[in-house]
Amino acid sequence: MPDPAARDSNLRQWSETVKLYFLSAILTALVFAPGALGETAPDPVVVKNELILQSGPEVYTSVRHIVLRGSNEEIGRALGEIARREYGAELVRYADPAYAAARREYMRLNYPIQLERMKGVARAYGLDLEKTDYDTSNLYFGTSGPRCSAIFFPAAVSAGGNNFYVSNRDYYLGSVSEVMGEERKPGEGDILDRLFVIELYPDRGYPSIGIGSLDLLNMQIDGVNSAGLAVASLEDDTFGMERTFKDLSRQSGLHQYQLSRLILDTCATLEEARQVILNNKMTMVGMPAHFIVMDSSGRSFIFERNAEDSSDCFIFNEGRPQIITNHSVCTYPDLEKFPPPADNDYDTFNRFRRLEEYVRLHQGNFSEDHGREAMSLVYGRVDEADEGGYHDLPLRTLYTTVVDIDSRAVEVKFYTRDGRTDPETGLTEPLFSRPFRFSLSPGVPAGSEPSPELPE
Repeated sequence: MPDPAARDSNLRQWSETVKLYFLSAILTALVFAPGALGETAPDPVVVKNELILQSGPEVYTSVRHIVLRGSNEEIGRALGEIARREYGAELVRYADPAYAAARREYMRLNYPIQLERMKGVARAYGLDLEKTDYDTSNLYFGTSGPRCSAIFFPAAVSAGGNNFYVSNRDYYLGSVSEVMGEERKPGEGDILDRLFVIELYPDRGYPSIGIGSLDLLNMQIDGVNSAGLAVASLEDDTFGMERTFKDLSRQSGLHQYQLSRLILDTCATLEEARQVILNNKMTMVGMPAHFIVMDSSGRSFIFERNAEDSSDCFIFNEGRPQIITNHSVCTYPDLEKFPPPADNDYDTFNRFRRLEEYVRLHQGNFSEDHGREAMSLVYGRVDEADEGGYHDLPLRTLYTTVVDIDSRAVEVKFYTRDGRTDPETGLTEPLFSRPFRFSLSPGVPAGSEPSPELPE
């Protein structure tokens, strides 16, 4: 765990990032209130757009399920309209039109699928992509980073003979102001109380299912595509916020979540994903992240940026479970290099140790139930500030998921409220919704029209 001075430095960096984002949103974003462009007829691209879980006294999380089918430009337009209408998302203005022109050209050469979606987003906000100096490659409605744990179980050690992974997604139950040590502002919601499940069936690129928050266009932090490739993004505390790019108005290339989205859109194998990573310019924006990429061959790798020189680092794995939490696996490749155990139950090294022990001591192959049991050992269930807050706040697992890569299926349950608190440990039991299930039709090629299975 970082020492107090380093943690305070990280907090200041995080605070500056948050303030910059909201300042740019307030001062330079488009002033479009929901519905400002008028009501429209039912959209044929939108197969589904509904709340499947509504927040209230007994339910913390609000979850929207969105299913879109059509051209990438039409998908971008539909996402832009949903982001503007349902989330109040605003666009950041580039510091100079040259940045807008450079971003368009970069996408044209390296990520034409995203360029088409950017055209659609521009339309949703009443803009012409070729003339605007607003960034339509993001649909931000919040800012934070995913603190989490995950394990990939390849078919070689799976009781069902399938490749699957499990993950928890955790963060503070609080607003930006509260996490920064201030009073909650009137009307201010919590950072991560609005989640979404998005299914995309584009005319170009692989269909996919993604779960995420904060940026409707890119930030699907758990995802699987129709080719049988999955990506899970997690915060990398080792890299450090002081090394991340802060000025959203001068961004170029791809940020880390756009890169993971590009992998889902275009890659079927680990080799293809690695080439995409090596051939693109990635900017680490806001909260630093690393991610694990997995495919239906039973192989996986963790990709990170080295904290010392920002070089690319790949940790490959074949035939064995691969664990990832919130520290660099390149910097800490084995338990012998870990710092001493911390008092903080949620400390990234503590969580990794528990998961490693569970995997190491397990007899026989792993079922999906074993994966769920492993995730229950590392739930977010503390009230403290060590994970990035200025003062103690509840840190909870906001959802936990099982992703069957072979069948392109996702099962996820969402945090609803607290259960009992253990008087001896002070740890709180998180309570969850019933499991929701989503799936893509197996082997769906790009451009086809599958019939998605809706949640129960």
